[in-house]
Amino acid sequence: MKQIYYELDCSALMCYFEVRINDVCVFSLNVDGQASMDIPINSGILERGEQDIEIRVSPLSGGTKLHKESYVRYKVIEYDVSSGDFQFVQQFENFQTAPVQENIPFIIHKSVFMSTVSYKLDAWQNGVNLKDVKFDLKKALLSEYNIIIEALNNKDYNFFREKLSNKEKNIAIAMYLKPSESKDRISQIISEIEDGFKTMPIDTNVYIEYSAYNKLATLKRLNRMSALYLENSKTGEEIVLDISFCGLPGKKEFVIF
Repeated sequence: MKQIYYELDCSALMCYFEVRINDVCVFSLNVDGQASMDIPINSGILERGEQDIEIRVSPLSGGTKLHKESYVRYKVIEYDVSSGDFQFVQQFENFQTAPVQENIPFIIHKSVFMSTVSYKLDAWQNGVNLKDVKFDLKKALLSEYNIIIEALNNKDYNFFREKLSNKEKNIAIAMYLKPSESKDRISQIISEIEDGFKTMPIDTNVYIEYSAYNKLATLKRLNRMSALYLENSKTGEEIVLDISFCGLPGKKEFVIF
């Protein structure tokens, strides 16, 4: 069976930008200068068929205005990785964000492409619209985050693995990871916790960011980074854990995707 893999061949100038596939952020970067990169996007593809791409361009972190020459250029490249190598299949159309306009602090560019992946993920497509819930969503999310923080600080790694099991299973399927490679992803985080990193308390100024057409929600700090992160007090390094919560019909507990 073919293992079809997609990358965004992307370049950006003087901006903070996000790549969303089917309204799920798969990549974000603050580019203070110029940068080119290849961005894996299979993690945002649930199944074969039409896929939505959205590029969000905003001012550099800490700024309020877009640089006059800010842009993002991109194209989708399709590979077959069945053999273990990247075998080129096809390239889709090139796109570039519109020129910066005075007094407009952001740019959004949308496009679509057809995917031929052979897998189908069981994920957020089954979730409820989190903007329609009748309870205090932010309070509920804070509770979920604090449970994870407490588990990590108490070194309850089995609980941590279980909470992320759905997310990691889907990543392994979409990225064609071997079982050992999938296991290593969580093991690496745990290893760094043991090497002096400590999970930090949630900032009081966090806000909710919705994605996946309002079926996922995450808490973000004002610097646009995930509210869940670890810090090494000796080196000042951070490890950011990007997790999003989904509510499934008939279930009280959130699921992480």
